[in-house]
Amino acid sequence: MYRIIEKSVRHFTDLFICVSYYDEKIGKRDKVLDSTSNVKVIHNGSTTPSEQSINYSVHMPLRLVMIARFSPQKDQETLINAVTKLPKDSYKLTFVGDGGTLQTNKELVFKYGLNHNIKFAGFKDDISDELINNDVYILSTHYEGLPISIIEAMSYGLTILATNVGGNSEMLENNINGFLFTSKDKIAEKLNSIKNTHEKVKKQTTLNKLIFIYEHFIL
Repeated sequence: MYRIIEKSVRHFTDLFICVSYYDEKIGKRDKVLDSTSNVKVIHNGSTTPSEQSINYSVHMPLRLVMIARFSPQKDQETLINAVTKLPKDSYKLTFVGDGGTLQTNKELVFKYGLNHNIKFAGFKDDISDELINNDVYILSTHYEGLPISIIEAMSYGLTILATNVGGNSEMLENNINGFLFTSKDKIAEKLNSIKNTHEKVKKQTTLNKLIFIYEHFIL
């Protein structure tokens, strides 16, 4: 229906704005856009947080968060299935949002006995606390244009783990400024890698504090 509507108004449109090159490609594939269309790609953005809000924390167990409505598209179920492969004492996961599949996901968490590991925080107008107080932002969706939630999480300094769909790869270069995955097994694999890195950083941070105390208060 949307394709028909957009095709019908194409000839009266001065400028098409796509939020990702992926969306531009889809528009041309579905013949909403053509070679004569006036198209600009303008990536989504977000407000820059204050320096005090940027996340430099290293928590153990690892704090994971996903902020999205509960729907088949967002696929929180895949993330829940993925974390079952992690040791229970290695992570805490928070879901922020509500929607049609919320109850189904709550039942899945209960089935796996993960009520102490996974929290459902509900819908929030202000998600800054979730971005400040967690370590890893995860988006396990089936399709996207260019999700603002990832941009916000990046601006707060969180490690990003996202499905390799839509415009996600236009923001994330795999293993450089984030991690892209294609299956729940890959989620678990990446989370284990991130967990091990955080453990090393945590140990090094603790060691540095001990060295500081020794040098400044004992010597």
